Amino acid sequence: MKKISFRVERELIHHEICDASAAIALDERHFVVANDEDNILKVYRSDISGGPVSGISGKDINDYFDNNPKDKEVDIEGAVQLGETLYWISSHGRNKEGESKPERHQFFANKLLADDGEKRFKQVGHAYTQLFEDMLKDERLKPYPLEAAEKLPPKEKGGLNIEGLAVTPDQELLIGFRNPIPGGKALLLPLKNPQELLKKKRTPAIFGKPIELDLNGLGIRSIEYWASKNCFIIIAGAYDGSDQFALYQWSGLEKENPELIEVTGLPAHFRPESVLYYPHRDNQLHLLSDDGSIERIDRTPCKDIKDKDHPQKYFRSVWIRTDDA
Repeated sequence: MKKISFRVERELIHHEICDASAAIALDERHFVVANDEDNILKVYRSDISGGPVSGISGKDINDYFDNNPKDKEVDIEGAVQLGETLYWISSHGRNKEGESKPERHQFFANKLLADDGEKRFKQVGHAYTQLFEDMLKDERLKPYPLEAAEKLPPKEKGGLNIEGLAVTPDQELLIGFRNPIPGGKALLLPLKNPQELLKKKRTPAIFGKPIELDLNGLGIRSIEYWASKNCFIIIAGAYDGSDQFALYQWSGLEKENPELIEVTGLPAHFRPESVLYYPHRDNQLHLLSDDGSIERIDRTPCKDIKDKDHPQKYFRSVWIRTDDA
């Protein structure tokens, strides 16, 4: 696999939210993004700066979750498209105080229902809430301290925090853990039956063999299959929420280590949280930044700005290009 390097082409500004926690490219000019501070999905232009062009109201997406009657934050962290279905996964972790949050155990899906100038979505099946319990029953996951991890805050060493979701060339999904990082290796878990989990008659999750990746002690914040290069792009990050991150390319073969990617020209304090691939942009990728903790108004973190229309409430994205053939 040839080593790839990138340079930043341009930076965009996207208003109304700060924490771009999970996203999916819808077409060449739009992406849909989740903000991990609420349960609202918004659609933005991928080619120009500005506010959302459409989205799902908070009430609509809260209707997806049967175990969340008080409409609490479900902490959406990963997303991917398989066929026409958009799959989303929450962190499955506790809050920062270590309090149990069952509403953060969500695996759900929707699809684009209409695209007539106003993109509208419809839920597919039912949200699945037993994914973590299924993990605890799988013998191949017994060596990993997942039960103990779930009892800790997600950004404490050894805590539980799911942030990555990717589709494989075999049409399965990969679940990426930001935490725990067992033995200093990032953990990936194949999910073989995502469609079955959404049916009304519940079918337990079927997992593949867990995969351990050497990301120099970092966990997985985002993972995306880059079809034109036949490899995965991984955003690696520290478990504790620090600014440390790195980009890697990985062949998808367990026996091959991921390779570090060099990116030149990233803006100051840019914290990659999602990587997007657009099928007709063979040499480009789109990186979204988690700007929630960046102080913008009188040392107020962006995510704590109450007015969604305030000009300083925004997240950034960059287009990066490789000139490698």
